[in-house]
Amino acid sequence: MTRIAGAQIPVTNDIYDNIKTIKNALDWAHENKVDFLLTPEGALSGYLNSFDALRELKLDDHIRQVTEYASERGVNLILGTEYIKPIDSGMVKCSQVHYYNDVGIKIADYDKQMPIPAEMAYIGQGPEEPVHIEGLGVNGPYNFKAGTFICNDMWGQLHGKTVAIPDMQFYNHYNADVIFHATNGFRGDEVGDESDAEKMKEFADINIWMASRYDIPIVTVDNCYKNNGSFYDGPTSSTSGIMQKGKWLAKANPTGIDYFYYDFNF
Repeated sequence: MTRIAGAQIPVTNDIYDNIKTIKNALDWAHENKVDFLLTPEGALSGYLNSFDALRELKLDDHIRQVTEYASERGVNLILGTEYIKPIDSGMVKCSQVHYYNDVGIKIADYDKQMPIPAEMAYIGQGPEEPVHIEGLGVNGPYNFKAGTFICNDMWGQLHGKTVAIPDMQFYNHYNADVIFHATNGFRGDEVGDESDAEKMKEFADINIWMASRYDIPIVTVDNCYKNNGSFYDGPTSSTSGIMQKGKWLAKANPTGIDYFYYDFNF
């Protein structure tokens, strides 16, 4: 049995608050014998940082702190964070998901393929294949392939244009066992009025529903604050939970901090 969980948590503009929040989620994961914990997009760094602001955060030190804490709790952490990385032409800002095993070693990372213009981020090229994860967790051995999406990657638009990316067909072709989707969408008055916000959430959830028809479970988790990092007590931009074949296997509350898990036989 492999217990996979998500943490619907606030993503703020204060990295020290974010670290406390992630540590609280890891405490919950440890208490509930969770093997893998997914956080929202930008959970550590915050979201919509400028390149210079992100560079000043000294992210590697903070990443080391939370991954060491996850290791102490015996949890494999799937961490959403903005990050600066080198490419052939220089240094670029990315929105990423990092996979860390339960001893704090990074086994893979993923670059967002469809950043929105406000992110001013590098456009990821997508993985060559799913992430292969194998080990021994608190609930026994696990061996599975994981696909990854970040927010807009699931909705299928880049700067208003529909483009082809490694998508559910790609992951289905490579026999992925699960999809991890870290998101951080617009909600509340960031979208418009209440009706607009409802429609935006319906749009997001129906995309998750359609993708889940491939019969690959999708673990999706959203920030519960506003997209800009400020306090918010309204509904998230998409439902956090685990969906497979059009049915929710687990689901978070529509507002506020909440956690969920489901047990798989990987």
